[in-house]
Amino acid sequence: MELKVKDFVNSIDLSKAEVFLPLYESVVNSIISLDKVTREEKRIEVFIERAAGEYVSDLYGRDVPPIQDITIIDNGQGFTEENFISFNSPYGDLNRKKYGCKGVGRFTILALFERMEITSIYEEDGKWWKRSFKFDKDNEITEETKEEIEPSAPQTKVVLRNCNNKELISSTARNAEDIARGIMEHCFIYYLCDNLPIINITEKTQDGKNSSLSVNNYFSLESKEKEKDIEVEGKKFHLYVVKSDKITSRKYNYVLLCANSRVVGAKRNLADVDSLYNYPITENGESKFIDIYVVSEYLDNSVNNARTMFKIPEKADDMPYLEGMEKVVTIEDILRGVAKEISTMYETYAVETKKRNIEEVKNYITTTSPEYRSFLLRDDVLEAMPPNLTDEKKDAYLHGVAYNENKKISEKIDKFIQLREVNEEEISGIIDTIKKRTAYDADNLVAYVTRRKAIISLFEKMLEMKEDGKYELESMIHNLIFPMGLTNESVNYQYHNLWLLDDRFSTFRYIASDKSITSMSQIRSSKEPDIVMINDDHLLVNNAISYGDKEMGEVGSMVIFEFKRPGDTAHQKKKTDNRWEFSELVEKYFEDFLYGKEKEKKNWKGQKVHVTEDTPKYGYVVMDEMPDELIRYNKNHQWRKTPFGSYYKINPDLNLHIEAMDFHTLLKNAKERNNPFFDHLFTSKM
Repeated sequence: MELKVKDFVNSIDLSKAEVFLPLYESVVNSIISLDKVTREEKRIEVFIERAAGEYVSDLYGRDVPPIQDITIIDNGQGFTEENFISFNSPYGDLNRKKYGCKGVGRFTILALFERMEITSIYEEDGKWWKRSFKFDKDNEITEETKEEIEPSAPQTKVVLRNCNNKELISSTARNAEDIARGIMEHCFIYYLCDNLPIINITEKTQDGKNSSLSVNNYFSLESKEKEKDIEVEGKKFHLYVVKSDKITSRKYNYVLLCANSRVVGAKRNLADVDSLYNYPITENGESKFIDIYVVSEYLDNSVNNARTMFKIPEKADDMPYLEGMEKVVTIEDILRGVAKEISTMYETYAVETKKRNIEEVKNYITTTSPEYRSFLLRDDVLEAMPPNLTDEKKDAYLHGVAYNENKKISEKIDKFIQLREVNEEEISGIIDTIKKRTAYDADNLVAYVTRRKAIISLFEKMLEMKEDGKYELESMIHNLIFPMGLTNESVNYQYHNLWLLDDRFSTFRYIASDKSITSMSQIRSSKEPDIVMINDDHLLVNNAISYGDKEMGEVGSMVIFEFKRPGDTAHQKKKTDNRWEFSELVEKYFEDFLYGKEKEKKNWKGQKVHVTEDTPKYGYVVMDEMPDELIRYNKNHQWRKTPFGSYYKINPDLNLHIEAMDFHTLLKNAKERNNPFFDHLFTSKM
């Protein structure tokens, strides 16, 4: 031979998924040989011999020994002189044009097996001959004999001897049923073209008996439904659509790309291209999976020599584009073309599925993710949403659409702002853009209002008594409103829920939660109000010391909250004595800031804090119970009731306003402030 067989074999890199390719190619060679002759019955017999004493568990836990030898016997044309010369010539042209043979299949066999042993009985020029030889990568063809014999039955026997690829041998431990299905899928085009001989597989079982099965029975489980020619980027493809009635478990619809009448590479899940096909196709009450076999001269010319893959890119991104270069049809282009045509072929299924998907998406947005509410009026977005997605993937998809479109809107607005001169067309365009921005901003507000509703519901639940009679701990209520031990330096605005107390406090910049006064100032006090807020971030936190501002460190206002654990009477140290004022719970903290011993009071960062009698000060006491005796006592000490169910007292000399309420009043007020938004969002229609 002109080329070193060993070098050729060593260049072939079979994967575990391709471990049976040598067998499949041997079967195809037999099919081609049978196609060249006229026989009353055309047969291929496959005999499998497994390695003794070695077992590997298959998917069902059955012990299956790896394969050692495979024998393929057919009654085809045989190794005539012409065929033997072709066998000796890599890349031979004998069967290339009609059968698409590359002339390298035998080298693929030697990538897995030690050698081939061939015996062929055939008729040529009116005489009968018997030819025998061996073929391995080191010695190439050896022990060749040819002798004339008496007329006999034609038979070619090819033995694939001694599977010795250490990396792949364990992958051959597949049962006969799996091997039969593999032969069926690899050779399915011959079945579709009514050119399939009888194919049987026989193997010895563990008890020494022979077990046979018919590969043709697996073909009969499939039925050709439709055929169609399509064109993708100027290239022609023929589709064979096959319905599967397999009783075995199956989850997907597949596309199988073929070259030279063989399936090349792994099956491709059609749902990866269009999630419309994540489930069986249903028509007229019948559910079925389909396989689409794709054949094309383009694919024939694009397969590699070992016929394990195509020499075209998976997608356009996988190859550089050069100006003037002809458009390369990628695997992705082909699959998208197939999916598009299948949607036409099964139009009823596609239309019904898309309609159902749009309703599911609308329901998802309405009930689960109203932040995408503007998309309910966007048919283009709803129709483009892939069907059969989980809620998590629906959210990811909608988020991606919203992000990309909002980004484009922002870029258009920025570009308009940079214009030195504008015309009517540009003004009209920016108005449309602003309308879109308003819709997206409204969606963001919807998300925020939705979160508020959930927080109020959670707050209400926390106030309910548990089955064992115990209430939620104060820390749980506290963390719902604001995380304990954090300040707004580490928690962003959207992560706290101070709006439950008063919407104004959402803008306060300095926050210390459950920290002693000395943790946020230099005042020596061990008293721990639950929340202390100062709203003048410019003066208190980012003051002159840190940022060079020369203004005084006088705060704009101060607010202090005190929470009591649900289920407890407000003043825990005087549970049986209601002769105390609500102000006792917070007034002392203000006094520490006002009259602390340090002349220069500082916050927790060491910056100066200056609170005077004129500084607006607000104190809030929130409790679970407000006994009538306690309320009566406070009323007699100049406390007054507000229209909202709380009680207040003002100390004009200290510019101090203190308000007391129970948790249920707090919850009621929060609901009433937000109900107009809830009613509009959750009950009104678009």
